[in-house]
This record gives sequence, C-alpha cells and structure tokens, in this order.
Amino acid sequence: MIRFLSSLRLAIILLILIIILSIIGTLLPQGETPGFYQNYFPHWSGVISGLQFDHLYRSPLFLSLAFLFLLNIIFCSIKQLPLKFKQLKGQIEFLPAGGQPVNHKKLAAGFSDWLWLLPNSLAEELRKRHYQVNIKESGGRKTLVAQKGWPGLFGPEFVHAGLIIIIIGGLISAFFSQRIPLALTEGQTVDLPGKSFSVRLDRFTTDHYPDGSVKNWKSLISIIDRGQVKEQKTIEVNRPFKYDGLNFFQMSYGFDWDRTKVELEIKDRSGMVRNLGVTVGERVQIEPEINLRLLNFIPDFGLDEKGQPVGRSAEANNPAALIQISRNGMPVYLGWIFYDHPDQARAYRQSDLNLEMSLKKFEAPLFSGLEAASDPGMNPVWLGSAVLFLGLLASFYFNFCQLAVRVEPSERPLFLASSRHHQTGFYQELERLLESRPAIAKNSARKKGRETPDE
Repeated sequence: MIRFLSSLRLAIILLILIIILSIIGTLLPQGETPGFYQNYFPHWSGVISGLQFDHLYRSPLFLSLAFLFLLNIIFCSIKQLPLKFKQLKGQIEFLPAGGQPVNHKKLAAGFSDWLWLLPNSLAEELRKRHYQVNIKESGGRKTLVAQKGWPGLFGPEFVHAGLIIIIIGGLISAFFSQRIPLALTEGQTVDLPGKSFSVRLDRFTTDHYPDGSVKNWKSLISIIDRGQVKEQKTIEVNRPFKYDGLNFFQMSYGFDWDRTKVELEIKDRSGMVRNLGVTVGERVQIEPEINLRLLNFIPDFGLDEKGQPVGRSAEANNPAALIQISRNGMPVYLGWIFYDHPDQARAYRQSDLNLEMSLKKFEAPLFSGLEAASDPGMNPVWLGSAVLFLGLLASFYFNFCQLAVRVEPSERPLFLASSRHHQTGFYQELERLLESRPAIAKNSARKKGRETPDE
C-alpha cells in the first residue's frame, strides 16, 4: 500500500485528473442556481448537479483527489529523506576505483594518491572551492568526504513540503471558509451568522470617469456590537476591511428593485390626468371604492418557456410594473404596464373600468454589494508558497556535489563523485583540481622539508 501511495505513476495520474477538473472549474461558472445550469447546460445539468460541479472545488471528487495527492507527496518525502540524511552524514556506498568508467579512473587514482600522500593539502584546496571537508584516519585507513551545495540535496523535499502545506491550507479553506454576501441600502443593518456584531451601511457612493463609466465604489460601514459602534471604516474595491476574523470586500452595487417607487399617469373617464407615486406592495385609493396596488416591478421584463414573466437581468432594459385595481375589494384589473412600450400590456380588464395608465418614472434605492469572508487556510497557503519558492530556488541554484575517497594499505581505493545537476561540469571541476596536484604536492613537501615522489 505504501509503495502504491508513494509511486510516481500515481502522482502523474492524480496531477492529470486535478488539472482536468481545474480546467472544468475554470470554464464552468461556479455557485449558480440549478436553473442556471438547466438553462445553459440542459444536457449536462444532471451531471453537474450529481457530481457537484457547481461548486467543484468543494466537491467530494476534487477533495478526494487532493487528499490522495497529499498522501502521495508525504510518502514520497518519507521514502527519500532517510537516504539523503545518510548521504549528508557521509554514509556512502563507494565504488571500487576499478569499477569506475574508463574516463573517470584517472580521477579515482589521482585523488586516492593525493589523499594518501597529502591529505591536508587536498582538504585545503577543496575548502578554497567552498567544500565542507571531513577527513578521518583510523588503523591506516584514510577517508575523505567533501560536500557543497547541501540545500540542493533537499530542494525537492522543500518543494514537497511547500505543496503539502498548500494542499492542507486548501483543504482547510474548503471545509472552514465562509462567504457571506451582503446587499445593504443606506441605513440598513444586518446581523452576521455566528457573530455577536452587526453591520450597518452608513453611506454608499459611486465615483465615475468623465465619460460616465464607473470608476470606484465606496461603502462607509459601521460595526455595531452590543448596541455600540465599535469601528467605522470606508471600504473600496481592492481595499478590504478586517474585523473579528472576517474580511469585508466591496464587490458590486445595484438597485433594490423590491423597493422600487414608480410614478403612474392615470387618466379617468372624464379626461382628468393625475400622477400617482406608489412603491412595490403599496395600496392607494384612486377613487371612492377603487384601490390601486403595485404588485411587482421587473427592471428587465421577459417571458420564460411557459410564458410566465421573469426578470432577464438586474439592468433596467425593459422596465414593467404589475398593477392591480380593485373595486370594493374585488380585483377588476390586472396588467403589466411597460415604460418603453406603453401599448404592450398583459391584462384582465372589466369593461366598465374606464382608466388609462402609463408608467412615467421609476426609481429604486442603490444597494452596496459586500462580501464578508473568512479563510483560515489562507495563511498556510502563503506559508506553503514561500516554502515551495525556497525549494525551487534550492533545487535550481544550489547544485549538491559530493566527493568521497577511501584509501588503505594493500586494498584498492574506493571513490565516489556525484552531482545532482551538471555531472559533466562537476567532473571537469575535479579534473582541473587534479591538474594542480603536482605543484601543490611539491610546495607542500618543500614546506615540510621533504620531497614528494614523482607522479
């Protein structure tokens, strides 16, 4: 089981599946109503709903793949770490000098002789090239281990650790993050679920460019806790406000069409014309025993497949008001009145009701679209990203090189020269170092007052 969870094949398969799902989640709008998917994806709406692709990144399928990928990375790291610590401590599996490739036997023989004759000289030259050198002598045996660029040895593990932290942060976000949409008009106060405070919108303003397009939205909000204003802050786009673990973002703005006030022009049978202001849901008396009520207002009137009125958007593209007139409590008129097309109406009329109505004006209060969000997984994600960056830096810019030589009387020397990257360049560096060996040996021997054998 551990072998399966730590296999490279599993990692590749999981990555491919996660990438495919991420592409689907990018192309498919998230968080919409079931009717949206039935309308725009009629043949796939059942699959989208069944697999929870409408909130894909929190779906059991995506979270299961992410968890499996997390286990794969953890087991891969656990599998490799002991071997690398042994390598770092100098517990090395040597190759006999005779077992080296032909073009590297010279390196094995040259460094073995140098270690046997002048170990201190070899250590000094290696340290000049930024190697950490350790020489041990015991019972006539000499062992040298020289290393440099140790961060490069653990670069992949740092990358794995960063990915592990990022995935854990993502799972925390999937299970514990909050997204609370708020649509507030000026003066409106709402309570937040699970919190002891409420939010009030004190003022909402919209800045425009000279051409009339929207430049910025600003919401002045107050945090009210136990009846007291604890804090007041202006929120702008890309300038959120944080309070008690929640970040408040300025997301949008719009019109509260449920509180629309319209102005109707009414002409009675005598030809008298008067204007009447009425809000949605309000009932007013227009004549003795005759009442008018504004039942509904749709900013962008349309009809669905069954011929029922629906709002196509929140923009005022085709405003319409649903009017009901009653006489002595009994409905005698029910019809839609259109702002742009006053001659088009869907109505039930009573023949003796002789009134003509038209929609002259309409206005709705602006609301500020805010979002209160908490994401406890964000800090782990940032930490993981930093660790991942350091791991990539270590992997690509720190080349771990290791030189190990063991010599003893009457035995073949043992030799190891390895590099995680640029193996050929590492061998070339050792060859240049070996070329300086005769001069170094003679100079060192002269300092000690003795001669060195010819090589």
